[in-house]
Amino acid sequence: MDTVRKLLALLAPVALCVGLAVAPAAAVPVVNPVLVVGGFDANVGKLETLRAWLSARGYTAYAMVLPGAPSATAPLADSARAVAEKVAEVRRETGSARVDLVGHSLGGLAQRHYVKFLDGRASVGVYVDFGTPENGEALALLCAPLYPGCRDLTPGSPFLAALNAAPAIPPGLPAYHLFSEDAGAERDPLPGATNASVQSFCPGRRVSHADEPIDAAFQQLIDTALRGAPLATSCP
Repeated sequence: MDTVRKLLALLAPVALCVGLAVAPAAAVPVVNPVLVVGGFDANVGKLETLRAWLSARGYTAYAMVLPGAPSATAPLADSARAVAEKVAEVRRETGSARVDLVGHSLGGLAQRHYVKFLDGRASVGVYVDFGTPENGEALALLCAPLYPGCRDLTPGSPFLAALNAAPAIPPGLPAYHLFSEDAGAERDPLPGATNASVQSFCPGRRVSHADEPIDAAFQQLIDTALRGAPLATSCP
């Protein structure tokens, strides 16, 4: 019996250490409301899926589409002003000093113009874009004759030249650029941000550009970014 007691005494610290190692980290509390910004011809149902998922995680979450028909085809400077107006509305409604931004695709360019040129830095807590072509998208040439938003999205456009002039993102702003390696132009990094692909966490995962807002791994990465925790996903 004495031998058993001694073994248990020796093993107790080991068991404690193992328990500490595998115990899940405490969730970082939510601080700011979140605004999800859609991109070109945004699928409202998919935006709502992401907004509702964030809401279930404890966020006060909102979603918006950008101006134009289809959405986000207005000049991107106009879209940035629409983001500014929505942020001001959310701040009034919630009483929060800052709002966190989560922009998909073209929505990321509009919100970045807002934080860089429309005094948005003072009203934004965390900046996340995902699936955003930071340097433009060559396919925008197809719709450029019809829509000013597409002209702004064309690589080398005056809009993008100004937006990407250093610094691409205001210094000191916690910023993240998430992307899928299955897509094209969105793989370009955003200088000054934490850049990460979903496949760097979930090797071999297939995620189309259109399905990024409803992909569970993307959602978890966005959640950890907003909480200021290390980027992580269980790859569900």
